[in-house]
Formats: sequence, C-alpha cells, structure tokens
Amino acid sequence: MKIAPAAVVLIFSLSVSDARSTRALKEKKGTKSSKSKKSKSSGGLCIVGCTPYVDPTDNAKGILKWQALVQEMAENCDVMVHVGDTKAGAAVCNEDLMTGPIHTMIEAGKETGTAVLYSPGDNELNDCHRDGSRVPPRPADYYKAADARNFLISDLGVNNAEETDLTGQYKVDFHTKSGIIPGTNNAYDCAFDKYYADEKEGYAVATLEVLGSQWYLADQSGSSTYPNQDSVDPLADRLGMYLNAKDCALEWIEQSAAKAHASGLRSVVFAFQAHYWNLDVYGNVVGHLPAAGIGEYYKPENLAAMTEALTGEAISEPFQPLYDKLTEVAFNYPNIMFYVAHADSHIWTNIRQNSYATNVGDNIISHQNLMILQVEGDSRALTQYAKLTFEKDDFQPVTPHQIWSEVAYELPPYGHSFVKYQ
Repeated sequence: MKIAPAAVVLIFSLSVSDARSTRALKEKKGTKSSKSKKSKSSGGLCIVGCTPYVDPTDNAKGILKWQALVQEMAENCDVMVHVGDTKAGAAVCNEDLMTGPIHTMIEAGKETGTAVLYSPGDNELNDCHRDGSRVPPRPADYYKAADARNFLISDLGVNNAEETDLTGQYKVDFHTKSGIIPGTNNAYDCAFDKYYADEKEGYAVATLEVLGSQWYLADQSGSSTYPNQDSVDPLADRLGMYLNAKDCALEWIEQSAAKAHASGLRSVVFAFQAHYWNLDVYGNVVGHLPAAGIGEYYKPENLAAMTEALTGEAISEPFQPLYDKLTEVAFNYPNIMFYVAHADSHIWTNIRQNSYATNVGDNIISHQNLMILQVEGDSRALTQYAKLTFEKDDFQPVTPHQIWSEVAYELPPYGHSFVKYQ
C-alpha cells in the first residue's frame, strides 16, 4: 500500500529529493504509485534473506541472478524486505558487500514504486570481528559490531528525518524507547524497528533487530579459527547490544500488535534474521533455540548472573524472552494471524510455533495463529523468494508462496547455483 505521511508504515530510508517527497505526500492511502508498472500478479509482501553471497564485480559468479531477482520482486510486489545476511559469514566486512545488495533493492523500488525494508543480519554486523580475530587477520572496513551497526544505519538512511522506508516513498512508524540500556550510560536505540501498514490489504509488517550468532552473544574466542575475538571486539560490550535489541524488540512486538488491532488489521508479519526456535524429535516447534555453541563468556549460568545483577531478571538463554513474547502476544490477539518471517538456516520452512498445542473443550491454550516462515538462503536464495498475499475478509487472511524465478535461473552460473564469495 502507498501511504500518505500521516499513515503508518514500516522501515527506514535514504534522504529523499524534493520531487519524490512531494509525490509521496500526494499519494493517498491504498493507491498505487504513478511510476509503478506492475504485473497482473503484483501486490503482497516479498521477503528474501541470506543472499546474495556473491562477488558484486564478477558477472559469472551470480550477481546477475541477484539483480534479476530483485527486479522481478520489485515488479510483482508492493513491499520488498531483506531480513539480513547480505554477505556470507566468512566474507570480509566491507561496505560494498554489507549494503550493496540493499542499494540494488532501493533503486529497483524507486523505479517501480515498491517499498523497501531491511532488518540486519549477524554476517554484516556482529560477526565482523572474524576478520580481525582470525590468524592471520585480514583487512576490513569494520571489525566491531557497534561500528558496523552505525555504518548500516548511516549508509542506508535508517533514521531519516522524513520517517520513510528506504526508498523515501512511504511513511513508516519509528520506534522510540525511553530509558537507559542496563549496564551502560546509553539511551535505547531501536533504529531497526519499523512498522508499515497496508490497511487496504489488511496487514502490517514490523522489522526487528534480532540476529543470529546468539543475538550478539556468541563467544568464538575459544575456537582455533577466531581466537582473538575478545581483543578485537570485547565480549563485555556485547551484553549492552543484546539488552538494547532485546528490550526494543519485545516492546515493538507488543506495540505493533496493538497498532494492528486498533486498525482492524487481520495479519501481522514480524521480519528479522535469526532462527530463534527449536524442534523436538517429532518435528514440533517446542521452544526457543538453546544456547548451545554460545561459548564460555555468556554461557547460561554466566548470562543469568549478569542479567539478574543488571535488571533483576535472570536470562540464561538469549532467545527465550523473544519466543515467550511472541507466544504471549499471539494469544492476546486471537483475531490476528501472525507470521514470523526470518532467514538464517537457509531452508524453506512453513510451520506453526508451539506446534504441539492442543485445545480440549474450553481449555484454550493456543489460537493456532502464530506461524513461522523461514525463507531460503545460500544459492537457492538467488532463484527464489517468499511472497505473502493477503485477503483481509477471508478466514485465512495470509498465505505464503515460494516463488522460483526462471529469469534468475537462466543467468550465470546456470541453474540453482552460484559461486560463494568468502
């Protein structure tokens, strides 16, 4: 939906020219941009993540696939979202790799009148220490998570004064949280929390700063691969980044659901990077992703002690508060269908959170209204994207589709293939 300045949307943006700003002011809620020449299948919300992972200077390695996929999404969707990991985890943290893919989406969005949204991934943010902590180290533009985060915000215009999406065309809601991050002297910074609403189609999408690598807290200094992590990007500084992102996310989930409910919307999509859930042996989603592999510094007993000392609440598992909040909010809003759209594990998955939940008679423990959509990553993400379509008057108001791009498939290297740049 194309939204006038007083309306609600989601994301961040580059600064806009006077001409484009004037056009956005004139567009009415629910109308299409005059620049947009969409196909018959246009509309809906399209999502990618963990892509493109290729050398942007070598057309033989897969970058043409990425450009074609983005153009196809821009021509067939009202909104495009990248849920993070714009480069491979082993690729160097330089500026072109980190934000170049998002700029490709921005330019296509400007041409077609498509909104562009972004939530950060760990590969272009908290994993940047790897370039400096490996032996021997290698040159990079950023080694510290805080520095990489500041670059992403600045380069993409996330906190633009016009409060628009990344293309500068559509108004979005920004998240401002009062207070000081526990254990620091810094105010909360919820820069990546945005909200875009399409009242005509009956949905909203909210981006959150939820990243893999244990949501900022992974300690890889005990490995032979990255032994110098703590000296390159001190682990002690990561707790404040986690608490900031976590507290922002939990509040934004609450506020986004309340906004959607107040507007009579039927569907809400939460978009972020991390795989945050876990399966039992039967394939049921039964809880949060455990802290296995988190390392020594923030192992559960240490993290619990640190968080209790700072906040009065002992958190031993980074993703448990997120999982619990999503479960709670979905239960409190039974008339909204919630989807969590993320990447991280690179395998298409469409599954219900709390899969085992069974209602018996009047004992309602779940409204069965919280779904998880994990989009493809790696080579498959250059020939496929997720598209969610919405029918606000239907009993099932949102449907996910896995869209394979023949145009991208035909480009080099042929097929569902690429040459990973790392």
